[in-house]
Amino acid sequence: MKIEKVELTKKIDKLKSVVPKNSHNPALVGILIQDGYLIASNTEMTVKAKLEGIEGESFIIPAKAFDLIKNLPDGEVEITENNKNLITIKMGKIKNSYQSFPADEYSYSADRIAEGGSSMKIQSRNLKESMAHVLYAVPVQNSNIIMTALYLEASNGKLNFVGLDGHVLAWDRQDFEGEFKLLLPRGAVEKLLTLEMSGEVLIEYDNHSAIFRSEGYEIFTRLIEGKYFAYEKIFEELPMQTGVKRVEMLDAITRAKICTDEKTPTKFEIEGDSLKLSIKDSTADYSEVIQLNTPVENLVIGFNSRLVLETIKAFSCEEISLSFGGEKLPMIVKACDSEMQAVVLPVQLQR
Repeated sequence: MKIEKVELTKKIDKLKSVVPKNSHNPALVGILIQDGYLIASNTEMTVKAKLEGIEGESFIIPAKAFDLIKNLPDGEVEITENNKNLITIKMGKIKNSYQSFPADEYSYSADRIAEGGSSMKIQSRNLKESMAHVLYAVPVQNSNIIMTALYLEASNGKLNFVGLDGHVLAWDRQDFEGEFKLLLPRGAVEKLLTLEMSGEVLIEYDNHSAIFRSEGYEIFTRLIEGKYFAYEKIFEELPMQTGVKRVEMLDAITRAKICTDEKTPTKFEIEGDSLKLSIKDSTADYSEVIQLNTPVENLVIGFNSRLVLETIKAFSCEEISLSFGGEKLPMIVKACDSEMQAVVLPVQLQR
């Protein structure tokens, strides 16, 4: 095949993180070219990227060739395969060959949903925006595998996006008609967010897997099985409600956090319409006062600095509302222009 190096590299860069470094099937340690797609797969996920000009081709580009292709000069690159599965890459005076495997040995997760499965459609922008809002609250690893999933639930005219790790809970939602529940592995969501999906995304699913299809990409993932947590109950109404400019609070906590090498909590001291943020330990004695938009009762409470920082970063609005109920109750953060909200549990302050 002959293809522009820039276009080929762009697609390889999107898929190469899916390619396993080792596999019981060595053919999977590469990217399959087939039916006009580049295909990468591991035991949990398969990603397909459409590329014009490769229709009718069928061979495997081994992972060892990725760096050479990326470092070729711009222009047209030619990739051929002989009858011994030797892949040759040529551009002008540059030429190198790699041993590969027959395309029919590249076995990957099915790209079809079992009979009796269901489907729904959503605009890619809405899907990715809400996923990005809550993904930070989904842990990479946890002894409870349910927590490692982003929960996608359609019910009561809403599509809910939920992530939690036992210390923080993030919840976004959009208007949507339908009924379903999907537990998406964090890795699949992370990969989906990197793909340049545009327009409408078709989501097909059954009890064990889901496929997200757009015009240029497809991603197949196995689902995590189990029952999710009753997250709605955590968002109870708290008596102390105020608000703050998001960037102002974000900048203040960032400054406080970079002044310490330790994992010291951020101390929140509320007095009327002032919020004093401080960190004091063996390496720092930082404090800063920011203005609240509504006076509330005095309160002293501590929070994990990293979790508060990640929570505020997940919002995109100019102002956020803050709700408190006491030193042992969580802080609830809500967007002022959407249905995005989060809960951050307090931590004990050093006396």
